[in-house]
Amino acid sequence: MKAIADAPDANLVLIRHGAIVRPTDTSNFDRAPLSSEGWRQMNALVAAWPADKPSAVYCSDLLRSIQSATILQTAFHVPLIRRECLREWTADRSDLPQNDYMALERRAWQDFHWIPPSGESLAMARERITRCLEGIAVAHHGETVAVVGHGTVFSHFTTTLRGDVPTERYKNSIPNASYAVVAHGDSWRLISDFATVDH
Repeated sequence: MKAIADAPDANLVLIRHGAIVRPTDTSNFDRAPLSSEGWRQMNALVAAWPADKPSAVYCSDLLRSIQSATILQTAFHVPLIRRECLREWTADRSDLPQNDYMALERRAWQDFHWIPPSGESLAMARERITRCLEGIAVAHHGETVAVVGHGTVFSHFTTTLRGDVPTERYKNSIPNASYAVVAHGDSWRLISDFATVDH
């Protein structure tokens, strides 16, 4: 993996946040913190970092992403930059019962262009994350950066790079604290799909 840094492209290490303390009474995970396992996972990723040292760490504005990114920032002594455009997709921002929310999410996965109560379809979320990552890549030409985010939006992005159709099964297969590496020059390239370090 070290060899990717020799290319003139921007190399982005996309990281799904660590495991969280999952709420049981609501579908809104915005305030959910990392669990003790999540902290352990992220520290293990730092210890077995799969690329060159990042020049910056980006994250969404959700707590689980910020906490995960702070572990990387502290370890590598680089700037931490929050971007709302890295935020996880949601079908509804309300505090719904989880069964009610899952019905909305299933419908969204059946039709990527269906606009749920949140106002953002999955197709729109894919466009958002692509624009966001392109902006980061352009700002870091020739560098490696860490980008801490979320399973749904990252799954749509990396699946598209493979030329496949995103699926909920693939999204659910992305472990917490796993990473994928993508490169951006004249176009995007998927260097490696989501994997975990040996814990």
